[in-house]
Amino acid sequence: MQYLAQIREVITQLEKWSEEAKKTTIRMIRELGKPEKDPAPIVEDYMEFVLIEPVERDPSGVFKRLEHLLDVRKSRFDDLIARLAPAADRDQRANIDMTFEAAMALRQMFLVIRHFYYMGKETNNYAMIVSVQVALSFIMKYAKAYYNALKAFNEGQPIGDGAGALVASIFKNEFSKDGNAESSEIAEDISLTPITFEDRNVLIVRAIGPGGRVGKPGDAIVNLIKEANGKIARVIMIDAGLKFEGEKTGKVVEGVGAAIGGPGVDKFKIEQEVTSHKVPVDAVIIKMSVEEALTPMKKEIYDGAYKAAERVKNMILERTKPGDTVIVAGIGNCIGIG
Repeated sequence: MQYLAQIREVITQLEKWSEEAKKTTIRMIRELGKPEKDPAPIVEDYMEFVLIEPVERDPSGVFKRLEHLLDVRKSRFDDLIARLAPAADRDQRANIDMTFEAAMALRQMFLVIRHFYYMGKETNNYAMIVSVQVALSFIMKYAKAYYNALKAFNEGQPIGDGAGALVASIFKNEFSKDGNAESSEIAEDISLTPITFEDRNVLIVRAIGPGGRVGKPGDAIVNLIKEANGKIARVIMIDAGLKFEGEKTGKVVEGVGAAIGGPGVDKFKIEQEVTSHKVPVDAVIIKMSVEEALTPMKKEIYDGAYKAAERVKNMILERTKPGDTVIVAGIGNCIGIG
C-alpha cells in the first residue's frame, strides 16, 4: 500500500506536468503562429502519436527502414506545425516542434507508469509494484528534465545538448582567420563552413541555428567524404556526453569513434563510410547530466565548450599535416545558437 501510494503520487505529478506541457505547446502555437483555427484539438490528437519501429528479426537493412520511418514522421510533424502556425518563421517552427516533442515525452511517461500502476494493483502483483517503485527516482529524473526543458524550448534558449554545435562555432570564430566565412546547407538542416586553419582545409559541420534542430550530420559527413574521394585526413566529432555521478559538469574527454546519439541511423552511416575509406575518427565529449543536456546551458558547459575547441585545435595540429582536409562536426541541438 505504501508503494502504491508513492506511485500514485508520481502519476499525479506526471499528469500535471503533461498537461502543463500541452498548454505550453498550444500557447506557443497561438502566439507565434497566429492560426485561424483553435490548435488545441489537433495538438491533443497528436500528443500520443506513435512510431512503430521496423522489425529486427531480419536485421538486413534495418537502419534504412528506420530512417525512412523517421523521415516520414518528421515530414508529418513539419506539415502539421506549418498548418498550425502559418505565421511562424523557420526557426520558430523548429522550436515549436521541440516543445511538442517534450510534451509528448511527458505524456508517454505518464501513460506508461499509470498502466503498470493499474496492472500491479488489479493483479496484486507485488513484484511488479516493487519494480515500478524502484524505478520511480530514475523516471522522475528524466521527466523533470523534459519539464524544465519546456522553458528553454519556448524561449529559444541554448541547452546543454548544443555544446557540440557551440564548439564548432567557437573554433571557426576564435582559431581561424575566416570568422566570416560563408556557410551553405549540405544536408537536411546541416550547414557546412569551409575554413583554412594552419594551412589545413577544415570543413566545419553543424546544425543550422538558432532554431531547435539536430539535422542529419551523418548525411553531411558521408557526402563530404565521397566528394573528397575518401581523401579526408581525420573526422573530429564533438558532442555532449552523459557524465557519471560525481563527475564535474563540463569535463572534456577524448576518444575515438562516432560521437553521436539518437536512434543510430547517423552513427551507422558515418561508421560505414569512414571504415570503407579508412578515415580515422576522433571524439571530443563534453560531459553533463540528462537534466543539463535538456535545460538551459550552464556556465560550466559553456566553459567546457571553449576547452573542447582548444582540444580540437591541438588534435588538428598534432595529428594532421599542412594541406590535409579535416572534418570538424559539432553534433547536437543548436537551439539558441546562431
